[in-house]
Amino acid sequence: MQAQLRILNDRGVALYRDYLDELRGGSERKPPRELLADPWCSARFPLDVSVERRVFQNKLAVAAYLNDVLRLMPHSQIERQMGLWSWLSLFYFDDVCPPNKYGRRAPGPHYRYILDLDFRRFNRHLLLGPYNAYKLHGENAALLLYGPIHQTNRFFIELTSRQALFTNRGVIDAATLLYYDPRTGRAKRGAGTTVRKPGALGRFVDVIQQLDLTHDLFSMKGPDVVALLPEEFAPWRKKAKEQRSFLRKLFRRTG
Repeated sequence: MQAQLRILNDRGVALYRDYLDELRGGSERKPPRELLADPWCSARFPLDVSVERRVFQNKLAVAAYLNDVLRLMPHSQIERQMGLWSWLSLFYFDDVCPPNKYGRRAPGPHYRYILDLDFRRFNRHLLLGPYNAYKLHGENAALLLYGPIHQTNRFFIELTSRQALFTNRGVIDAATLLYYDPRTGRAKRGAGTTVRKPGALGRFVDVIQQLDLTHDLFSMKGPDVVALLPEEFAPWRKKAKEQRSFLRKLFRRTG
């Protein structure tokens, strides 16, 4: 299904919010998709843009798609547009809030569907957050964006909540090199714990914040950042090297 991209106005956002509250109260009402084209509840998008309802394998796929369809609009004009991202989440409601096997939906907090401009929740929107991650990091955002659209993985939560880390391409590349397994399309086992396990995510955040005081991490690429990490990260570095070797051999066989 295709539709012309529009923007929910205040009335549309309020009705969408009411629907989310109804779901929390046990309602089984279908998503109010009539709001998407209702001129009383939405307005035209400045450009003639069509969006398509399709099957997305994960958050990386939907982020790449949205970056493509919105490529002609300046990022600064759409990033904080509450009505746009609320419209998109309603359009893709089956992805951001899928029904369970009994046909019931269990929505999370409002900010996952209706854009909240508070910096603590801004990137927790289920479509804007992935869009921003892909805009900044492209395919290197794979670690942040694995898993289904309606779920947010621990790497995304921990790294996007720290703006200095999230906007640093070298740091995100380093985390992806260390912790992402392209063979499974997921993080490596044991990498995402926030307990201060040596070499895992929690320690990565601590060490990177310390290194940022003494090094210009913004000028560095992922492998250079990885090389700065202390000995506790050696097992993860070894896994990353083995993984790159495996992929090189795979590409040679299929090339």
